[in-house]
Amino acid sequence: MKKHAATLVLAVALIPAIQAQAREPFEHEAPPVVPTPDPVAFVVPAGLYYVTDTYVADVVATSDATTTYSTATVHESTGTYARVIDSVDTGASSAFDGTAFNGRGTLTDGRALAGTYYENFVLTAGGYLPVSIVFFQDDSETRRRASLSSPRPATSSPAATSAPVVGPSDARGGATPTPSFRPQPPIAPVAPTLRAGVALAADGPTLRSAEILRGRLIYFWPRAYANDAAVAVRSWRLLSATPDYVSATTGASEPLAAQWLRMPIHGVRWSLRFEIFTEVAPMERLDAEITITVRSPALID
Repeated sequence: MKKHAATLVLAVALIPAIQAQAREPFEHEAPPVVPTPDPVAFVVPAGLYYVTDTYVADVVATSDATTTYSTATVHESTGTYARVIDSVDTGASSAFDGTAFNGRGTLTDGRALAGTYYENFVLTAGGYLPVSIVFFQDDSETRRRASLSSPRPATSSPAATSAPVVGPSDARGGATPTPSFRPQPPIAPVAPTLRAGVALAADGPTLRSAEILRGRLIYFWPRAYANDAAVAVRSWRLLSATPDYVSATTGASEPLAAQWLRMPIHGVRWSLRFEIFTEVAPMERLDAEITITVRSPALID
């Protein structure tokens, strides 16, 4: 009976100690650290790189007898990754044949093109996810030209004599080459020689100088020539303004009417200068000038 009583007293004494261990922590005490499992690291495929040149199309170009097979790209990034998975030579097979979305072409003799297979990836929350395979072709071939049949070797005979030369021959009696009748490239036309002048009549000769009477109304005709043949004047413009009266400062087929009412200083000669454009060469400017000597007495029409 005493032994049971002692065991009960010991159990009652341990209850406060157990309660003390299960209490809430005080404010100045740090909460217990709960260990967390390490995150699973992404598996990066070997040789992976960020794409900066994106596939556009397969290119086949022929120059003379050579055909080149290449791949066109554009310098941009779509946020994808890639790696080389196989490089193959001309005609060699690959485990990735038939898996590329753009296929693998062949030469004209049926052999598969040389090039490189790439595998494309996108980065997701779960890691690098493969999305496609592309083949970058890099090959060329040269067609052989058809060989001309070789002429049979001539058999010599003791009594053989040289045949006479038919057709033109050179000084030593040998036949001259047959002239070629291939069409010649067109010869570019030679630009005509243009010049301009001033005449006192619609069909009159051009003059470098003229004497006129003071007060007389004179008509000046700008003229233009191509290889010394008269051509139509597209437009003209008067660059000097010494006359006392002019009918206009610009024109086309009509002449310029001018009149001098005063005499120049002794020894001074006036001139009319024109800027002329023709129908033959509308963009080429021609200059023409005529020197004027005013004589007296004045004649007023």
